[in-house]
Amino acid sequence: MSRRWLSLLAGLLVGAASSAPLPVLGSDSVLVAGNTDEPPADLYIANRRIATLRTGILGAPPAERVEATEQRVRSLVDNGGPLVVTIRPVPEGRALEIDGHLVFRILAGDVDLEAGATLDQTAGAAAQELRLALAEIREARDSRAFLPAVGWSLLATAGLIGAFWLFRKAYVRIARRIREAVTRRTKSMAPGWGGLWMGYGGAASVLTAPVRLLFWLASLGLMYLWTGFVLTRFPYTRPWGESLRDNLLEALGRFGTKLLHAIPGLLFVVLIFLIARLVVRVLRAFFLGVQERRLAVAWVDETTARPTERLLTTVVWLFALVAAYPYLPGSGSEAFKGIGVFVGLMLSIGASGIVNQAVSGMMLMYTRALRPGEFVQIGEHEGVVKSIGFVTTRLETLRHEEINIPNSVIAGTTTRNYSRLAGDGGVRVATKLTIGYDTPWRQVKAMLEIAASRCSSLAPEPPPRVLQTALQDFYVEYTLLVTVLDPPRRMVALTELHGQIQDVFNEHGVQIMSPNYEADPAGPKVVPRERWYAAPAVPESSAPQAVGNATDGRAEA
Repeated sequence: MSRRWLSLLAGLLVGAASSAPLPVLGSDSVLVAGNTDEPPADLYIANRRIATLRTGILGAPPAERVEATEQRVRSLVDNGGPLVVTIRPVPEGRALEIDGHLVFRILAGDVDLEAGATLDQTAGAAAQELRLALAEIREARDSRAFLPAVGWSLLATAGLIGAFWLFRKAYVRIARRIREAVTRRTKSMAPGWGGLWMGYGGAASVLTAPVRLLFWLASLGLMYLWTGFVLTRFPYTRPWGESLRDNLLEALGRFGTKLLHAIPGLLFVVLIFLIARLVVRVLRAFFLGVQERRLAVAWVDETTARPTERLLTTVVWLFALVAAYPYLPGSGSEAFKGIGVFVGLMLSIGASGIVNQAVSGMMLMYTRALRPGEFVQIGEHEGVVKSIGFVTTRLETLRHEEINIPNSVIAGTTTRNYSRLAGDGGVRVATKLTIGYDTPWRQVKAMLEIAASRCSSLAPEPPPRVLQTALQDFYVEYTLLVTVLDPPRRMVALTELHGQIQDVFNEHGVQIMSPNYEADPAGPKVVPRERWYAAPAVPESSAPQAVGNATDGRAEA
């Protein structure tokens, strides 16, 4: 017998009256049911799921059983009647009837054994859903029941619009107060923020973002509730509304259950947070005492106290995060693990340069190569050290400019610190000039000393020193060493010194130049003995003293 004829026979059997005799196909049963290779099919009546049919009858798959049942129900509804649903036991399962007419059977193969259901439970649930579906069919055909549904829907819509309006007014008022408070507080604490790219309005917008998010979430929640309420007012869409309600209740139930299970872990997280906060406060108080010189320890001073506090605070919070991570809700989920792997990968790829800068910054701080307030020269930049961070060092130049130099650059560059030894007699400043061999060196030395003595920005002690640092091919190189007490005024002192040198040389008719020749001069470029002590040079009292002075000059050079 072909499958088509078997399906037709199954339809005839399903549509027969319950009082009709059933064909005897076996010694102990009146109907042979067997599994098919077809998937289960859901039986829907009036958009409501009645049952799931999982097995076939006489070769008819579950989908054909569903189609035959739907046709039978439509026929019984069109015929009218009280539409009373009853359950009648039959040898192969349970038969569901409407007004005494067989509609479909719940067989043993239709029971979901994995969910722990039984045959009676499955049949009872199907009968209850069928009663609801038939009641909704009668309600949908009653025009008088439609008007209350429309009225309740319009009333709910008006309430939703009113709630949105109230939410909008509340958000605008709260956001305005937050913006005013943040702008007022920011102007008092950071007056220079107004010219930054973020500005006062940007800072206020950042702080009002959580409030905006909260109002959006509340609005979406109201929209969800309104949708479920309106759908349950109409018979055909009522199952959808009930599904939305059940999903919300189920989600809230799961959330509440997980929250209850997470409370012990959250208590551990709070405890770890409190312990870490206590340790951080102790560290802050200790290093504040070191910074204010109320405490003295050998391994840290007032300049490294603040960065050491930040470093140890970061380490404490990292340890606290690692210790609290297993107790966070959802820490064992795959999503949480994936986020952790992603963050670790990004840090390992992008933090290599930052780690290099941080290590260089720690070297600068703990080797005390630089300190805030010192006047230094780093490469071609001169200025006062404003701060030493873990990544960059800030300098304020003599032009009143602020420059940031990466710590890795400072670690690989020769740094001149003019302030470190300034307390021990000031800082030495040198200037060079070259004069031809036809000018007596004694005269040049005397003129440079006079020029240095006229400068008010130079320290009188130790006295200026003039060194002949090189005998070049065409001229002598002289170096004048002077002392400046205030290192940041080094350029001011040099400016004054250079002006005095020019004035003194002009007063004595000596030209400041570095001669070069294209041909040998006509006469030798020598200084006659009678011009050795040209003004303002002073003759030595004896020749040996002059020789000694010359020797001292060579030694100084």
